[in-house]
Formats: sequence, C-alpha cells, structure tokens
Amino acid sequence: MLALGAWLLFSPPAMSEERGEEPRPCLQPDEEIVVTACRDEQRLFETERSLYRLSRSEIEKLQSQSLPDALEETIGIFVQRTNRGAGSPIMRGMVGPENLILIDGIRYNNSTFRTGPNQYLALIDPSSVERLELMLGPGSVLYGSDAVGGVIQVFPVEIPQALGLAARGGARFVSADLAPSVWGDAFYRANRYAAGMGGAFRHFEPLRAGGGETQPLSGYEQGSWRARAEARLTDDMDLRVTYLGSIVRDAGRTDRLYEGRFRFYDNDDHFLYADWLWRPGGVVRQLRVSASMHGMREEVDLYRCSLPESPQAGDAAPCMDAAPLGGSQIPPDPLTRQEVNRDAVWTPGGLVEIKLGLWDYRLRIGSGVEIYADLVSSSKQQRRGDREPAWEWTQERGNFPDGASSLHLGGFASAEIDLLVSGSHSVVGTAGARVSHFRASADDVPGIGEVRYDHSGLVASAGMRYIHDRDFAAYFNFAQGFRAPNLEETTLLGDTGSKFELPNEALGPERSHAFELGARLRAAGIRIGVAGFASFVQDVIDERSVPESEWRELGLDPADVGDKPVIQRVNSSLGTYWGFEGSAEFGPLADLTPWLRAAVMWGDVETADGLRYPARRIPPVSGAAGLRYARDGLPFYIELYTRFAARQDRLHPSDEEDLRICEDPNHLGDTYADRGATCRGTPGWVTLNLRGGYQLDELLRFDLAATNLTDRRYRYHASGVDAPGIGVALSVSGRY
Repeated sequence: MLALGAWLLFSPPAMSEERGEEPRPCLQPDEEIVVTACRDEQRLFETERSLYRLSRSEIEKLQSQSLPDALEETIGIFVQRTNRGAGSPIMRGMVGPENLILIDGIRYNNSTFRTGPNQYLALIDPSSVERLELMLGPGSVLYGSDAVGGVIQVFPVEIPQALGLAARGGARFVSADLAPSVWGDAFYRANRYAAGMGGAFRHFEPLRAGGGETQPLSGYEQGSWRARAEARLTDDMDLRVTYLGSIVRDAGRTDRLYEGRFRFYDNDDHFLYADWLWRPGGVVRQLRVSASMHGMREEVDLYRCSLPESPQAGDAAPCMDAAPLGGSQIPPDPLTRQEVNRDAVWTPGGLVEIKLGLWDYRLRIGSGVEIYADLVSSSKQQRRGDREPAWEWTQERGNFPDGASSLHLGGFASAEIDLLVSGSHSVVGTAGARVSHFRASADDVPGIGEVRYDHSGLVASAGMRYIHDRDFAAYFNFAQGFRAPNLEETTLLGDTGSKFELPNEALGPERSHAFELGARLRAAGIRIGVAGFASFVQDVIDERSVPESEWRELGLDPADVGDKPVIQRVNSSLGTYWGFEGSAEFGPLADLTPWLRAAVMWGDVETADGLRYPARRIPPVSGAAGLRYARDGLPFYIELYTRFAARQDRLHPSDEEDLRICEDPNHLGDTYADRGATCRGTPGWVTLNLRGGYQLDELLRFDLAATNLTDRRYRYHASGVDAPGIGVALSVSGRY
C-alpha cells in the first residue's frame, strides 16, 4: 500500500469529465455526513457499514435523560441497565469493553472498564453532544483494541459559525421519577477566535416502574460542564481545545438487595484534548496532531445487612434506611458491613493522523499512529459490626493493585478507491490494516504475585460498495476485531456486583472475523435498509465457575464471598454470532409516515472440550415502530410509537445464576437454579407511547412525550431495574 501511495503521489493525476477540477464530490448541506466508517467525511447513505447518526436535535426530541437513553430506538443496539445512572449498549452481541467509545476520534475506554455491562457511557451528558455516530461490527482497524462489537463516537457541542454572541439551553421535567433537568451553553466568535462553555444539572427521584412500584435506591444526581476554544492560526491551520467533565452521585444498585447486598456509585470524569489541524489542500488533505488526558475516578460504597427469613414478593425492600455514610457515621441496624472501593485512572494519549487524496481524489488514503497509557491507583476500606472493635475502618487491597499500568500502541493505514464512476453508477473498494500492541503490569496480585503480560495483534478489513444515483446502495465488508484482556479481567480479586471474580494472568486476547452484507433504498417515498452479519470470535473471553476448594486456596473468607458465584475469566474456543437488522419508512402518505426498525440475533460459545451453549446476554428480537404526522409548513409533529422485545430464554450458564435474569419471585435472593428449577428467562413486552413537538418560532421549541401508556411493568433483558411506568416528559429548548 505504501508503494502504491508513493507511485501515485509523484504521478500526474488522471482528470475525469465527471469530476473535472473538483477535488472531491460536492456534499450537499442537507445530507447526513459521517466520519466513523472511514475516519473521513462521507455521505451516510453511501457507507459500507451499518452506521447510524443521531443529531443534537434528534436526541432532544427523544427526551433522552442520558446518552444510553438516546440509543434505545437505534437498529441493532440493545441497552442493558443494571442500575439507574448507568446504561450499557449491546452491539452485535458484545457488551462493555467489547465496544469502543470515542470522543472525536480519541479513545474513551480504559483498561479498568468493567467487563460486562457498565455505566461509563452514561457519564457523558447528552447536552454535551453535537451528534452521535454508531457503527455496528468490528472497528479495530481504524480504532484499535476493544472495537469488537462496534464503535460509539461522540462529537462534542460545536461553536456556531456566526460572529458575535450566541446561546442555547433548555429544561425538562419527567414525571416517572420527578426529574428536573436544566442545561445551557454560551458562545462567542470573533474573526479568528471562538470560545464556548456550558453545563447541565439533573436530579432524579426514585423511579416509578410499571404498575406503580417504586424502584428502591433509584434516585441519583448528575452534573456536567464543558468548554471549547478555537483559533484560526492561518487560513489552513486551526488549533482547538475541548474539555468535558461530569459527575454522578449516589447511583444505587439493588439487583442483589434480597441477598442483603447493595451499593452506591460515585463517578467523576474529566476528558481534555487539544487538536492541531492543518489542511493545505492538494495531495495532503489534512494533518491532525492530538494530545489528550482522560481522568476517571470511581468510588463504590458497598453495604451488607441482615435479612428476614425467606423474603417474599411484595415484602418491603430490606435495608432501606441505609444511605451512603461518611467515615464517622456508625451504620444503623440492620447493616452489618460497609466497604468503600476507590479507583482512579489517568490516561494521557496522543494521535497523529494524515489524510491524502490522490489520482484526482479517486484514491483516498488515511494513516496514523496513536498511544494511550493508563495509570491506576486503587484502595479499599472496610468496617464490620460483627468484629471487635466494631465499626473500625481497616485498610485493604483495592480492586486493582495500586500502581498498575497499561500501554496501548497502534499504527493503521486504510485506502478507499473509486473502481468505477460512470454516469449514475459507482463502485468503491476499501482496504485497511492495523498493528496493535498492548502491555500491562501490576504487582502483588493475590495468588499470582507480579503480573507482566503483553499482546500484539494484526487486523485487516476489506469491502466494496455499489451506489446507483444516490437512491440505491449495496455493500459487503469483512472486518476483524481485536481486544486485549484488561486489568479488570487479569488482576481483579473481589465482588463485582453480580459475582465474585478471581484474577487470571494467562488470559489472552479475543479476535473476531466478521462479514456483513447490506443494502439501502430511498425512492418515491420509500426508505429501506437491511443488513445481515456473521461474526466468529476466536478465544472469546468467557468465564468459568470456580469450585470452593480452589478459591479457598487463595485465603478468601467465605463471608466475603457470600452466596455469589465465584468465576474466573478464561478464553473459550469460539464464539459465533449472527443476525439480521432492518428498517423501513414510507411516505409521507397524506402527511402520515409509518416506520419500523427491528433486529434479531443469535449467539453461541464453544469451549475447548467441545461443549456448546448460548452466549451471554444475547438480546431478544427487539425493535420499535411508529406512525408520524407532519405537514410541510406546519410548526408541529405528532407521533404514536411502540417499543418491543420478545422473550429471551436462551441463556448462558452464568445467566442462569444471575439474579438480574433468573431471580425466583417467590424466593427473592435466589435464582431458579438455587431452587432446582428451570429459569424462564426475561419475558417479552410491548409499550405504547406518544410524542410530539412544536416549534413556536425560530428561537423556541417545546417537546412532549407520554410513555408506557398501558403502565406495563417490564425490563430490558439482563437489566437489574424495571423500566419506567406511565409518565410524561416535557421539554422546552431555545437558542439566541
């Protein structure tokens, strides 16, 4: 590829009648432009990946209280919630650190991201976002480790281009949790300089679920702030600095409440990056140099309490007098233990990227290198009422070895070439490759001692797409994914919420090989998109159940383990995932537009000894459908819509031990397996909802939604909290 690029760089360009002197196809102002599929601008309709875009206005119309909320109607993305203040998208069967979060092309994931569902996407406030891009399927060639299931890319709020002062903001109230929210931004732009800053505050009372039941410990608070400064150094050179910050306080988790265990999460997040951009034109279209710093702090306050005998459905939730307690407060009865884990990760990083346009822009090449280092500090305090002296704090090992570190290095190159451009027909081919290197080190890992490991990976991708007159596109792609094991999986010893985990220094990376075939059609009031995929994950990071005789050799106290399953992360032989996704929209017909989005997938894991069983947390058949009324010239719209999911009873062995999925309602705190019964999985559900918006004038807008009109009690598969019951959300937003 480098030889081909050098030959084209010094060869005269071949001009074409279709393009003439234009260096690239002209992008229309009303077209949806995305960058995630190839790290470059392209029309969304013409991408060769399943990629979806959500603008700031669309996020506001969805009445999204958190960023995961905004994904609930996106095709092929299923949002799991262990607790409020969290939300973990499942993409192509992958969850947690198997999906990569980016902010403006810069890695947000770090090596302590909790395996399985986690809360980290919810730390990014929706009011901080200008747009979201969601790419399903592996993205490791362009973006490195973790991008096995997909990529979620966040683009922060942009400063308006108009000179002078500008502002925008809004407020919302949601009745299901009596939640007020306010947000706002102020901007100023001069000839060559611009700056903006803003923030948001959200308060959530305990959530009322369907049927009227209040979810215990489901209230919390969230705040965020952001700032951006820009300078036009020369006509083709820019400098930009962006900062995003957020906090979450007292987000409770109660999925094991009837085992006498619950916890609260406090999170602080700081993301700062600086970009130097040079766009000289000609062959070198853009050079980007970025430096970043990501700081993440998490404090988890865990409690245990004594329970009444055999709690039953309908009993008052135990331990409800508890709240996060300071160091000098003595926990009241029936609390028996308090544990506080504090973890902090600082991640300095750097990115250098160059984009070339060759051969009259028929060949587009991008390449770059990036580096990210994680520096971890971790500590733990514990106090108990059943020891002497009672309720005295003791210092213990944290979740991670204090001083643990990891390093990500990567270099990538990709190319896109117009193989055919003739009239209304075009065929485009793509190819890319990346070399990644990951290393980690930690001292004093229980049962292991010093841990040092490193992994390298080579991944590649290739694809082809056919476009006809911008109304039909068909595509096929092959993409590989790579995920190195993180520090959470290799060094953590302790309670992670639903289980007790042991470290494994021998854990290796998982690699995926994914194929996708899809098509899009838009013509005469019809917009249809379909895609089918198959993904084969080698050495999939799975888990094994650890017998008591084995974990006792590590000196673990059975009282610390309790009734939780003890597991260790291991590499299984093969994971196979396949499915279909589709959307259709027709109209408007008499100002009415019906639409449908749905996805179905399956997943299986095969162990080294030939055992085969369903993969963990595979979403059921799910989707959304609606009927929208809107007329040109009228300042409002109204939409009746539904969200739905089928029953999911294909369960991984660990799913059957998970109270979020298989808790016996007649014996709370026990799974069906504990009672010798078969788990029936998560029931299916359908909700009926209504929403609409009114644009009062150019500056002021109102949005209203009435959700779960039948007040159905339900929850998303593998979630630890029920979804909201009947409720109303009202928003007002404006700009100046």
